[in-house]
Amino acid sequence: MANVIKTALWDKVGVNKFSKLLDLTAFRHKLVSGNIANATTPDYAAKDFDFKDEINKALGTGPNLTMKATSSKHLESSGPNRNIKVIETGAESDEDLNGVDIDTEMTNLAINQMRYTIGAKMLQRKMGALSKAIKGR
Repeated sequence: MANVIKTALWDKVGVNKFSKLLDLTAFRHKLVSGNIANATTPDYAAKDFDFKDEINKALGTGPNLTMKATSSKHLESSGPNRNIKVIETGAESDEDLNGVDIDTEMTNLAINQMRYTIGAKMLQRKMGALSKAIKGR
């Protein structure tokens, strides 16, 4: 029964897609906020990942290997930490303290916040539509 509900409701409505988007934006938020927190740390390498590439992998539209459950006892692969390639950027010259450009990081944080907000609102609308359908309104 759980598989029927998952397949019929969650997958077709797109709940999983928005969930993956929220997972990736939350992971990126941790990286970017860590970069901002270490803006004055000597020799710190700024961390980020290719968001577009990772969202394509998460949604199955990019080159990736999917795991196959060979037993009903296997757990699904979930969460944003499933082989995300984190890119580290060090100082560009001897004059730079580290690899953090505060203007770039603040821009990345704002863009990431917008992506998260849009994903959360879309997920909220999907859940609201499901709730209405269940209640028959």
